[in-house]
Amino acid sequence: MKKFLTVYASVFTAIWIGYGIYALWSGQESASLILGFGIAFSVVISLASWFSYWLMCHYKKVDRVAKNILSNAQNK
Repeated sequence: MKKFLTVYASVFTAIWIGYGIYALWSGQESASLILGFGIAFSVVISLASWFSYWLMCHYKKVDRVAKNILSNAQNK
């Protein structure tokens, strides 16, 4: 699972940052905006992939805590 998430995030990071660098190199009108969006998107997709991997690794613990929270909320 981690390999898939890493490859997924890396491919989209390369696409967006590569397009931003191409936009700067070719002198497009909003090149810095495109590159900034690409960097921000890359950070978000990388963090989302990491969080997804972390959540899958800690699923049983998170599920147990969620059940405790929900059972306490129903008892009140």
